[in-house]
Amino acid sequence: MIEHGGNIYRFARILDREPSTLIDFSANINPLGFPEGLKEHLFSLMDYITSYPDPEYVELRDAIAGYVGVRKENIIPGNGAIEMIYLYMKSMKKDKVFIPVPTFSEYERIARMNSLAIEYLFTKNFSIDVERLVKEISPESILIICNPNNPTGTLISIDSIEYLLEKLSGLEISLMIDEAFIEFTEDYPESSAVRFINSYPNLFIVRCFTKFFGIPGLRLGYGVGGEETVNKMKEFALPWSVNILADISGRYVLKNMSFMEETRRVITLEREFLLRELSNIKWIYPYPGKANFILARLSIDTEELENFLLQRGILIRNCRNFKGLDKSYIRIAVKDHSSNVKLVEALKSF
Repeated sequence: MIEHGGNIYRFARILDREPSTLIDFSANINPLGFPEGLKEHLFSLMDYITSYPDPEYVELRDAIAGYVGVRKENIIPGNGAIEMIYLYMKSMKKDKVFIPVPTFSEYERIARMNSLAIEYLFTKNFSIDVERLVKEISPESILIICNPNNPTGTLISIDSIEYLLEKLSGLEISLMIDEAFIEFTEDYPESSAVRFINSYPNLFIVRCFTKFFGIPGLRLGYGVGGEETVNKMKEFALPWSVNILADISGRYVLKNMSFMEETRRVITLEREFLLRELSNIKWIYPYPGKANFILARLSIDTEELENFLLQRGILIRNCRNFKGLDKSYIRIAVKDHSSNVKLVEALKSF
């Protein structure tokens, strides 16, 4: 079973094949890959690897700040979104974290690493009811929301986010929103909560370059928060956690607006294609979502299906280790049309 998406190396060893020959629907990475010209840009600046990165990451923070529309003092870069989540929980000095489930399993693991008590809030029909959230969470705690949520793809409206922030601000509750997939949503940037950063000091937003910009191997993420929150996190951050190639890449990809627009166009078309085709397979029940992946419930043995697809070089994500789901659920990434067609054909032949 794939505990996290993207472990192509393990399955390439099992099949005695090159990782590049597998079609990986288990990891939700941009099917367009990374922006054009990045490879050449990195080659031209390869001599920079003989120097340490800027420990303050001034140029990178400037680039990110300009991209999301805040000041660089509101930005903290890190070694992927995971480092941001860890530093945030470490620095908040809270005793408890509330996690609506099903969602990304690393929130739970990182909370335990920081000795935080965990309370799960089970959602109804995978939808977060903000009124219910306000009633069930206790003061002096952290609430974590993934928006759009992994693995369900559900998106909380910006009006609901604002309502939630207003209610939480009087309860001394810190809200961390993981927006790892927000740029895949059709109405981005309107769907992002970044606009509330300067109005609500209890808000912190996690972002990454991994999914949308197609550079998971470079491990680059960032947080957007109030200056006080960012400075608290810096006290626990390791120096030079972002390597020089990730720093350079982050600054480069944020300039490519046409890549961003084309990504959203492709994802919208291919997500609709997959939803339509999966719905026509009688044992698959897909859930509509707003991200670059689709959650589906199966009425057949998922392990048999996983093995069947694996023999054909196709990886999917079994969702049994998501709290609130079981082995009847799978998650499928939205990939390029050719790969999506191959998956559909394989599923129809099962």
